[in-house]
Amino acid sequence: MAKLAETAEKGAETGKKGLGLQERIGKLGDDLDSLAKKTGSEASKLAKGINEEIKSLSGEIKSIDVKDEVKGITGRVEKLVDSTGDAAKKLSSEIKEDIKKLMEKI
Repeated sequence: MAKLAETAEKGAETGKKGLGLQERIGKLGDDLDSLAKKTGSEASKLAKGINEEIKSLSGEIKSIDVKDEVKGITGRVEKLVDSTGDAAKKLSSEIKEDIKKLMEKI
């Protein structure tokens, strides 16, 4: 947990959107919930932003190889764009859990 706090401080120091690591992860969760409710071009645009943020987070963590996890998560975010209703909500929850697991590796 201390390492997570240290990483969050480093994220804040770099000025990345003015948010620490934990805040950025929280925002991703909110964005995923929002994506589960959107459709069409609005959903595609939001998914692109989410995927860029996930890749950005993993890029800041150079000591751990997380390429496969990131690829899996971003692929599921793209799938979420085409999902609706309960399926979208379920997939959103699963993606948030995957993001939490990814960040636990840090």
